[in-house]
Amino acid sequence: MYKKVSIIMNCYNGDNYLEESLNSVINQTYKNWELIFYDNCSTDKSAIILKKYKDKRIKYFKSKKKINLGLARKKALLKAKGDFIAFLDTDDMWKKNKLKKQLKFFNDEKIGFVITNSIFFDKFKSKNFYSSNKNFEKKVFYKLIENYFISFDTVLIRSIYLKKLNHMVDERFDIIHDMDLLIRLSDICEMIYVPFSLSKWRMREESFSYNNFDKIIKEKKIFMKKISRIKKNDLSFNQSKNIYMDTLCRQEILFLLSKKNFLKALSLLNKLKFNVKNTILIIVIFLPFKKFIFNKLFNLKY
Repeated sequence: MYKKVSIIMNCYNGDNYLEESLNSVINQTYKNWELIFYDNCSTDKSAIILKKYKDKRIKYFKSKKKINLGLARKKALLKAKGDFIAFLDTDDMWKKNKLKKQLKFFNDEKIGFVITNSIFFDKFKSKNFYSSNKNFEKKVFYKLIENYFISFDTVLIRSIYLKKLNHMVDERFDIIHDMDLLIRLSDICEMIYVPFSLSKWRMREESFSYNNFDKIIKEKKIFMKKISRIKKNDLSFNQSKNIYMDTLCRQEILFLLSKKNFLKALSLLNKLKFNVKNTILIIVIFLPFKKFIFNKLFNLKY
């Protein structure tokens, strides 16, 4: 018997690219799925577009009031009935064999989630999220703490592992709820990486996370406090935590500089560890064309 996949699609005013996203679900070669479409009080034509699709596998839910994305994800997940969970935003797309290919890799009960490569694109260019020769270990908890690298549209999760978490989604997080979820999940199960680009992630400057980097920084600090309490007796975690906090400090400095808050940025320099990246950062702070250089040297995406 084919296992059911629940696809979570949260929506707030996503009508611009919604049809492309929905069609990429409809066209999946793997047919045993349900789409949980959770409308966060959209004011555009999103609901009208969705209701054109006369497919019983598509289930529409609407929030009574606009809520943050973390809570909206949680409410959508509570509606899911599938053996596996996937996520797709209204401006992203999947290749038609995405689900079928990923499901083949769940041949071991220890495998809790499978990720794939993804194509990042805008109207000018496209590129793979991971290099073609990228390899990942099955146990990735510490690696994710040190450098979170997962594109959420690529993830397929075994539902039973989600249910083992104390809370599936931390509703405090409006932006980094996916990072929080997958890092906690990686602590209780193994991950498999499938080296194929099976999804397409649309890069947009008007995207929510792109324009709320200050909020990302605040949420990442809250996240680390939470994980530190859980892992307080884990010596290996402390090393990963130091790398995480150093990266976060560097990102905060870059954000402050982009807002021309030079004094506060300079006050954080003494918190940085001595390494090549941080030395370069200190040098280029005083150079012209800062924004261009920073964007090239450091990845500002969380």
